[in-house]
Amino acid sequence: MAFSFHTHTSFCDGKADAAVMAATAFEHHYSHLGFSAHAPVPFKTRWNLPWDRAEAYVVAIRELQRVYAPRGMKIFLGLETDYAPGLTMPDTPAYEPFELDYRIGSVHYITARGEEFFTVDEPQEQFTSKVLRWASDGDYSRIWKRYWQYMAEMIARDGFDIIGHFDLVKKNNADGRWFDESAPAYIDAAFQAVDLASERGTIAEINTGGIARGKHHEPYPSLTILKRMRAKGVKITIGDDAHAPSHIGTYQHAALAAAEEAGYRSLWYMDAPKVWKEISIDALRAEMRRADH
Repeated sequence: MAFSFHTHTSFCDGKADAAVMAATAFEHHYSHLGFSAHAPVPFKTRWNLPWDRAEAYVVAIRELQRVYAPRGMKIFLGLETDYAPGLTMPDTPAYEPFELDYRIGSVHYITARGEEFFTVDEPQEQFTSKVLRWASDGDYSRIWKRYWQYMAEMIARDGFDIIGHFDLVKKNNADGRWFDESAPAYIDAAFQAVDLASERGTIAEINTGGIARGKHHEPYPSLTILKRMRAKGVKITIGDDAHAPSHIGTYQHAALAAAEEAGYRSLWYMDAPKVWKEISIDALRAEMRRADH
């Protein structure tokens, strides 16, 4: 048994089509796989699902759902939706016709209407160029302050099922280039978002996408934040954030190790839309070992 609810394909910025990603997950003994294309937005990007391909995406995932159900792998239709004030929201009514099984709520954009749009996970060179213009006064704490503001607002607003890559803001902050992630003010802002998630009963993912793409040495969120989640009773699941077949099944053990180090003894997986079930890490690891042999 293995599961992930964060999977991208060539419908957005993934490197393989949905059928290949599903086949790879099946080969790695996944029991539950969620597809989560970057949701269509009202402006052009290189990474979002275009509106004119949305219907084909829905049809493709529903067909894979039909094919794999009798083979023992449950497939779910989802979107990774953005919280970006003035641009788009996870709960936008425009997504309702898709009849989604779930939505991931993520913060990528840290600028508002009237400012130069950019995301915290852009390629480092582009990120650097835009930050230097956006925070021309040298106050780079604006990066994390805006990020955690948006994260807290998104959680309070609701309209999604899983919080995506909780501290994605650290992706371009290697060696503390822009800000200090151990600073009390940064930690307090992150903890406020965690506490809101606890109050709302929102599920968060341990996201291994940064490891898979060589962008970070640890999952999202960091251990400090994950320990706070554990203390506050925030339920967690696994998100491979897979953009290529090689990202599927490869880093599940890293997610389990991070969860255990934070004090978690169990994880949660979606067994049907809006239906979550708990499994102990020991049981999940044992099933993974049996599948490997």
